[in-house]
Amino acid sequence: MKKSVYRKAAVIMSAVFSLGTAVPAYSADGNLSEPECAAVDSDILYFGTDDARLGGEARYSLIYKFGIGLTIEGNTAYVYAECKTYDDADISITAELQMLDNSWKTIKTFKASENSTNFCSIDKSYTVLSGYDYRVKVTVSASDGAQTETDSKYGAVKTCYAIAETE
Repeated sequence: MKKSVYRKAAVIMSAVFSLGTAVPAYSADGNLSEPECAAVDSDILYFGTDDARLGGEARYSLIYKFGIGLTIEGNTAYVYAECKTYDDADISITAELQMLDNSWKTIKTFKASENSTNFCSIDKSYTVLSGYDYRVKVTVSASDGAQTETDSKYGAVKTCYAIAETE
């Protein structure tokens, strides 16, 4: 009897640990979908050269890779976006913090640009409401004078679970 209980508990625990936790990701139309990404570094999704789905071939000729990050602590959303290029270029980044309230709505837009460099980033914070899903849409553009590359991607969805303090 005891062995049976322990065995069932062990099976359940191993299933929980092996499955982990899933984070929902929504497409532009609000439907659940998998984010298309090359690599994940903690909370940052990277897109670009390292994309295994492309058989190791570079997706871009100017953009080496770009990353999207969103962390929510309490009622504060921390938005991170970066773009790296192979060579010096004029780089611009737009990061749109979006909230799901029946449909995705942009609640805050952050912009950054750098000229004649191979790196540009955004690192900002914004107060958000508890009980909602959030994501970041990043649009990057790089130009070397001869050509321009532009792409947009969505980061992973995060939920704000802040608990209101009472007196």
